[in-house]
Amino acid sequence: MKKSELLDILNADIASRNTISEGVDITNITTNLQSAGASDVVFYKVQNNEKSIADFNKRIEGKNPGLVILNHGAEAFIKNDNCVFVDVTRVLNIQKNLMNVMFPNKNKMKIVGVTGTNGKTTTVNLAMQISALLGHPAISVGTIGVQDANGSLVDDMESTTPSYVEFRKLINRFQDKYEVCFVEVSSHALVQDRLHDISLDAAAWTSFSQDHLDYHRTMEEYFEAKMMIEKKYLKDGKSIIVPSFEKTLYENILKSHPNARVKVASTLDQRNIKNKPLFYHSSYNQSNAEVALQLNSELWGEEKINSIDLKNIKTPLGRFSVVELDDESMAIIDYAHTPDALLNIGEAIKKAFPQHSLTVIFGCGGNRDKTKRPLMGQAVAGFADKIIVTSDNPRDEAPEDIVIDIISGIKTGYEAVVDREKAILYALEACGEKEIILIAGKGHEEYQEIKGVKHPFSDFNIVQNFKLG
Repeated sequence: MKKSELLDILNADIASRNTISEGVDITNITTNLQSAGASDVVFYKVQNNEKSIADFNKRIEGKNPGLVILNHGAEAFIKNDNCVFVDVTRVLNIQKNLMNVMFPNKNKMKIVGVTGTNGKTTTVNLAMQISALLGHPAISVGTIGVQDANGSLVDDMESTTPSYVEFRKLINRFQDKYEVCFVEVSSHALVQDRLHDISLDAAAWTSFSQDHLDYHRTMEEYFEAKMMIEKKYLKDGKSIIVPSFEKTLYENILKSHPNARVKVASTLDQRNIKNKPLFYHSSYNQSNAEVALQLNSELWGEEKINSIDLKNIKTPLGRFSVVELDDESMAIIDYAHTPDALLNIGEAIKKAFPQHSLTVIFGCGGNRDKTKRPLMGQAVAGFADKIIVTSDNPRDEAPEDIVIDIISGIKTGYEAVVDREKAILYALEACGEKEIILIAGKGHEEYQEIKGVKHPFSDFNIVQNFKLG
């Protein structure tokens, strides 16, 4: 598309503009200024403060984007060429108009949203595989990227739920090959309207417990953010699915919203699914499986669902992933990073392996909800035989400070090894007979974020390299 044609589409919404050069044709729309080139149109928001302006200047330095669309008011301090300024309340509608031209949605692919404090990644991944087994090709979108039944299609996702622009591009890219997209929908995405005009053919709410209070401030706000998936995005005549184990969540939804459309998923026992691999010995993974099955029942009908054999479904990487150390000892790598998730996996391991001792290695992310740190320490102290507190993604915080916050909630014995690799190796070297080492918090991640830099790091690689000597 020629830049002049794009400006014609934008014209009614442009409040002001800097010098616009004709340049090359526009072929892409993005929200990533740092990766933008001459053929890209970029959406970017600048706040009226020194840090935000400095961030913009740093990200555009040496770049030559075809067109940058900024919020009206930023023209007072942004003088770069090829910048136009629009009313911030119109940005999503402007994005929709441009996407409809350049990356149209043919509405061929069903869209299914899954929200919840824990369980989103596993549920969308299981649902995608079940759909494929039923003869309906599917993709899952979320924390571990874009996948189909054969594996990864897109690895690098910047957030759990992509921006509206990026999601529309994914729909456009995959809509002719796949029948349904199962997408993780975070509370941030719901509040920020990242789905915008995309309606959901089915939806689920997997769990609810403390997380993200740095963003939502209160549990009530967090709850209402999650509730938006049913109130704002779910198509008429559809109900949001909750697991049978989440009786309190079901009751709280109806208590706060008596007219909410909500439905409890059938249990695995009700579906007569008896052969449960180790992954499903935990109540929360049973919940994830029953929701994934119920979502597919809502889409394709009940008739074929009960023929599904859970042994034919691969478990997502970094979700209760077992690495055998010897005949009777193992490491379990899991993404659990909330008090509730840690309690759930701890109880699951103790129930599945009552004769084993359990060592837990975990930390907390920096620049996030600090109030959950002692709660995570308290949760682990309730089930672990040995505790090693370490780093997660410290981001801009000192990892030692995060460790101190965590151990304030531990009233039993613990060890603190701030370096995560050293902590894991320390536990592996000391591993005894019939011992399980739970390495929690990072799961599938292949980096550790420190001071704005993502350094290569994998819990899996450390364990595997140890096994190889």
